[in-house]
Amino acid sequence: MSELSAFSTLADMAAKSRATAIALPEIQSAQTHSTGLGFNLLGQRFVSSMEDVSELMRVPQVTRIPGVKNFVVGVSNVRGRLMTVIDLALFFGQASTLPRAQRRVLAIEDEENLLGFMIDDSFGMQHFPSDAYSAVAEDVPEMFASFVQGSYQIAGVVWPVLSLASLSGDPRLEKLAMATQ
Repeated sequence: MSELSAFSTLADMAAKSRATAIALPEIQSAQTHSTGLGFNLLGQRFVSSMEDVSELMRVPQVTRIPGVKNFVVGVSNVRGRLMTVIDLALFFGQASTLPRAQRRVLAIEDEENLLGFMIDDSFGMQHFPSDAYSAVAEDVPEMFASFVQGSYQIAGVVWPVLSLASLSGDPRLEKLAMATQ
């Protein structure tokens, strides 16, 4: 067989393949997702952005500090850095019904500070399609409302977004010592 006839045979086969080929599916726009850390606080389900949370940990061993507000659990040494541990249930004016050993701490940090917020329970990482987000969070108890920035709704379950960044900027956390008379 000559090179010319082999080439023409291959060219003919390629033309027949293109004529009978099924078109590729259209490129669909990829759905964007948001990822957060789901948790429970005083019976209310929340999610916080993964950008806010540095770490999720068991409640570390803490050293109590005299003369601080009742919601300050104490300070803890976390890998050589001091972390102030705040009991969020007490911060919001209620006591958790769970034993400390079952609770968890959401750690947040900036250049200077490491702050731990004690929550009741963690639901782990949660993934939400971006179109499930609403800027309004309905049926959130009033004590949490100023820290909630929207919500996600998936399969009838509402996940209010609790901003740990705005929580850490609350004026009640600026001065943790009890006011002296």
